[in-house]
Amino acid sequence: MMARPTDPSPAAWATAYERLAARLPDIVARATPVVTGFAVCLDRTLDLHACAPAITRLGDDKAAAFLERILARVAAGRGGEILVDWPDGPAVLDPFTRANGLSIGGTSAQAAWTLAELGAPAILALGEAGADELAALHPGIRVAAGPNSLRSPADILPRDGKPAHYVLEYQAGRPLLGIVPPRSTRIIVRFADEGLQHDPNLAAWVSAHGQGLRAGLLASPNTVPPDRLPEALALLSDAAALWRRAGLGLVHLELGEYPWPGTRDITIAALTPTITSMGLNRNELEALVGDMAGSSVVDQASWLADELGLGRLVVHADDWALAITTGDPEIELDSLAAGCLVAASRAAAGRPVPRPACPEGAHFGVALTPTISTVSTKRSAVCVAAPYLAHPASTLGLGDSFTAGCLLVHAVPDYRPMLARDALSAVPADNARSS
Repeated sequence: MMARPTDPSPAAWATAYERLAARLPDIVARATPVVTGFAVCLDRTLDLHACAPAITRLGDDKAAAFLERILARVAAGRGGEILVDWPDGPAVLDPFTRANGLSIGGTSAQAAWTLAELGAPAILALGEAGADELAALHPGIRVAAGPNSLRSPADILPRDGKPAHYVLEYQAGRPLLGIVPPRSTRIIVRFADEGLQHDPNLAAWVSAHGQGLRAGLLASPNTVPPDRLPEALALLSDAAALWRRAGLGLVHLELGEYPWPGTRDITIAALTPTITSMGLNRNELEALVGDMAGSSVVDQASWLADELGLGRLVVHADDWALAITTGDPEIELDSLAAGCLVAASRAAAGRPVPRPACPEGAHFGVALTPTISTVSTKRSAVCVAAPYLAHPASTLGLGDSFTAGCLLVHAVPDYRPMLARDALSAVPADNARSS
């Protein structure tokens, strides 16, 4: 592995993020619209520390089984998403919804919200949506109304909505039924299957305007049951192919966790021929690399990018982010840092913010590898240390906000890299490290 500068200190990273934050308004002003689809739902956020004791008092077998699954994840410091068979679950959990705990959910909607809050243009695929879902969408998001027309979500008539997702948050170091969580995160709970949004107007609009676009985001169909998965995969594959024909150079799939055996692998096989980029977290990466579990994260990600034939693969964790790319590694460095900056600002505020800044008290760990290194004749590894808060205001939507920040940089035409040439350029190189 050939290394290029740099392996910055925590102080150097803090300075780099401050400079990137100062430049972010210019990036937003120059960004082309990011197209996002096809997941929209309503999130209910709850404090698991408040509702778990009440669930133990129910004396119900399904409630007990539910809590057992939840606490196993808490003990491991794991978040993720689960599907639960508990008909009474929504009625039990609804009263524990936090004040101001209703918000828009779904990867594509969360990313569009983050971009709109920044003032960046975001186009969201939106089919039928309920009144609560429409009310939760940021007014700056745009929805296609035809090949040459965009509208606000406020102009759409409500239809039947989907069942809410329940976001159970817990905090590191705060005891929970005899368990001390090792990290702060959230567990997303669904009590029903659901499909994707169908929006033919978006296809018409992208076909007409794709030459002026650069980046698009596909939400994973991990909420779609196996019997409906072929239809969902056809929708996503057709959308990705259309976006690329229209002119988008980057079509990104955010993977997520799948509750049904085999559906993750079917999804990857169906979509990798048409997407150009995929994102996943550390746990999802390890589940895909099998007997490479003892290898470094860089080696695992490099192997997976090769195996899937992807030009870009992104892995995100609490205190670092990594990309394996065939593109310009200096642009990717800014992209990852922008994603981390936007996500950390959301963690500090509890929601997306218009002017991200490096949060006070953020911790910078050691990156996995020098910021830019060569892993093959075609691919570079790019890694950043992320501003990490052990006790965030909220953990909801951080991965989606990270993805939005990354795509924002890729949405800028003729982007001029900053960090490798300015904020980090004076830091001496170190040897590559494995993790």
